[in-house]
Amino acid sequence: SSWYQRRVRGSPVRATMNMLRFCGSLAVLVAVIAAVANTYCEKRSTQYERSTHGWDKCDENGLACCYYFNGSVILYSHNYHNGTYNPNTHCEYIIDIDWDCNLVMCVEIDMSLAQGSGVMIKTMDTSITYKGTKTPFNANLNDNSASVMFTSEDGGGEDNKWSMGMVCVPKTDYRSVCEICEDIADQQLAGPEGDEVFKFIED
Repeated sequence: SSWYQRRVRGSPVRATMNMLRFCGSLAVLVAVIAAVANTYCEKRSTQYERSTHGWDKCDENGLACCYYFNGSVILYSHNYHNGTYNPNTHCEYIIDIDWDCNLVMCVEIDMSLAQGSGVMIKTMDTSITYKGTKTPFNANLNDNSASVMFTSEDGGGEDNKWSMGMVCVPKTDYRSVCEICEDIADQQLAGPEGDEVFKFIED
């Protein structure tokens, strides 16, 4: 090859072109990941009733559902205002927020779960489970995505309900978990609108 061809191979021009190719590939990868995340709750929904941010199905076998959120949100058990969530529930709430945020979890302090019911919170590095009368606690999950799984067995009984705030907190925000959860406490205790199972957090 000529001196000119050898020169171009190691030149800033070639390096720049390689970088552009890499960035283009990365952009495609990010777009694919985003598309997968946004359809997570849709891929199993062909025979289920569509619901806001996901799907749910209630029949003689119980209640199955899946919801996806990409912002700060408060999650609620079904029939929250009546305190009687559905028996045989298997429901997943997926929260996936900006990469420069951490999720802070704010759990309703007087949440009540019937025997056989449980809430599991999972991130890449953390797994927390609440069952029965286990005392809940608030926490910084140190991750920008989490899955909340709720299961129940025979029923919700009376006055059994739970709620959980998932707040996007920028990594440059050094407020304590207590301060963050106090900020949303009134919104959380007010409950959802009607029979909704979530409420986006107002600034």
